[in-house]
Amino acid sequence: MGYQNQKRRGLTLAGLAFILAIFAAVAPVQAVASRAALKLHYRLTLSRPITHLVAVEIDTANVTGPQLDFVMPAWSPGRYAIYDFAKNVQEFDARGAQGRALPWQKTDKQTWQVDTREAGGEVRVSYKVFANDLNGSFSQFDTSHANLNGASIYMYVAGHKPDPIALTVDPPANWKIISGFSLSTDQKTLQAPNYDRLIDTPMEISPSCSILTFENAGKEYRVAVHSYDSDASGAEKLKEGVEKIVRAETAMMPAPDYEDYTFIFHFDPEIEMGDGMEHLNSTQIIIRGDPSGSGLDEALVDAAHEFFHVWNVKRLRPAALGPFDYTRENYTRSLWVAEGLTTYYSYVHLLRSGLWSRATFLDHLAGEIRQLQDEPGRKLMSAESSSFNAWFYDRAPQMQETNFASSTISYYNKGALLGMLLDLEMRSRTGGQKSLDDVMRYLYAKFYEAPAASYYGPGRGYDEKDILEAINAVSGSDFGPFSEDYVRGTVPLPYDKTLALAGLSLRAEAQQGAPPSLGALISTEDRGVRILAVLPGGAADRAGLSRDDLLIAVDDLSLATASLTDRLQIYPPGTSVPFTVERHGIRERISVTLDPPRKEQYSIVESPSATPEQVKIREGWLGQGN
Repeated sequence: MGYQNQKRRGLTLAGLAFILAIFAAVAPVQAVASRAALKLHYRLTLSRPITHLVAVEIDTANVTGPQLDFVMPAWSPGRYAIYDFAKNVQEFDARGAQGRALPWQKTDKQTWQVDTREAGGEVRVSYKVFANDLNGSFSQFDTSHANLNGASIYMYVAGHKPDPIALTVDPPANWKIISGFSLSTDQKTLQAPNYDRLIDTPMEISPSCSILTFENAGKEYRVAVHSYDSDASGAEKLKEGVEKIVRAETAMMPAPDYEDYTFIFHFDPEIEMGDGMEHLNSTQIIIRGDPSGSGLDEALVDAAHEFFHVWNVKRLRPAALGPFDYTRENYTRSLWVAEGLTTYYSYVHLLRSGLWSRATFLDHLAGEIRQLQDEPGRKLMSAESSSFNAWFYDRAPQMQETNFASSTISYYNKGALLGMLLDLEMRSRTGGQKSLDDVMRYLYAKFYEAPAASYYGPGRGYDEKDILEAINAVSGSDFGPFSEDYVRGTVPLPYDKTLALAGLSLRAEAQQGAPPSLGALISTEDRGVRILAVLPGGAADRAGLSRDDLLIAVDDLSLATASLTDRLQIYPPGTSVPFTVERHGIRERISVTLDPPRKEQYSIVESPSATPEQVKIREGWLGQGN
């Protein structure tokens, strides 16, 4: 825009720079178009569920070079952790035309290099993948189903991720194939425009998976439910709730560019942890529970979150997130936007859909405040830093002791609170004329609806500065200090000031009868209480207690026969209490001056003295779905 406004004649240095920048932007697209594509056909064979082994074949034609590199991703988009999926690959083999065995070698942890000089223009590689994890990033193949997440199953041919791929699935007899590739559950050969789309489309292949459907704005939606619960009423209630969420979210954002969308739900009361993962025209949600009981509410919360990802992160995305480098970390400082604002909007749309009341909505936001206030890391880590460092702790395996409990925060959590504060602040500054909704639509139009910057798909990614620029542009106001303090910095969030703009106030209270606080995170063991983390500045920290200390007794009263809560109940705050502590097998007595009870009950309430202007902002925020 600046160049166009200069209206200069001739080719100035600025003009030359502009032309070079344009060329650099389109060169990758042109290179893809001119490069000779391979003909790629993948085949999955699911023959012996009891082995948990998925057999994969990759046929490549039009091979001309001396070698091909077959690469297994180290991570899966949407989960910012290095998992090294290659560790579950076995029995790799490479063949050329007429079945000729081809030499191959591993060149690093995830790359199989095949010598193609004698291939005759065709290469078939085969391998098996061990799959026994029900998770949004991993895969599971057992006697009940095959749940396949592409990055953990499919290798790609280096340099050929943009090439179209045909996929043929050979399942056990009478198993249905459910995915975003096709509305048919019998179609066994599917098409993906490129490798990125192949692995962005999870598959549920099962003999018993119920499918319910509904339409919205001319598009078809499926709710597929894989569950061990025989009560069908739960699935119907789930579908009804999902439909309300879809209608609420599509009413806010531009019409999505797909013809159909598939929700894949798994309900399993035996798994350790639930999960959810977003995809371009589908999502996979895993719940520890059942759809006719406690799992239903959680499933709807997850559905509201994952479906909002249709716009925020799957299409409107940080610049680092698409096209992807699957061999290493892809860093961004904007996960507080991609995930945190998505969490905020999941709550907003549960309210707007009518599934939540105002009280429930405010209770969940109060719970987010409590979570952040309980994190000592809030004083050390910003929202941008939490986003950038996600690769250390986003369900990443930890083989060494860390201090994460005291030094980190969640970009989901703080991002959701930043969403709330930004929304209220914008509504107040504009007299209720603009909100965070307008910012999301502005960003979507500017970046996703822009010309494609690569083969990956429409639009281009945004940088961190673009978020602030969009907020300023929509609000007509300067949010620079807000960003510097609360997004880039660690200044305490202004809950009281911002909630007051909408005639609301935050209450934080200790539970009735709560004991004084030790200022430590603990776990109970047979012989006492183990300290997992010491809260900086708290009672345990001041007394010199340490992580891994085993608390044996309080004032000579055993912690093996009563809880720490019961033992501390008799003391008023400020009391100096002797603890018997075992450290490295040696016992000693350490006196601790107890803190006041921790404030664990947070609530957001309406202020009876709210002005008409404040009430207007509050009703505009809370009354949207009522």
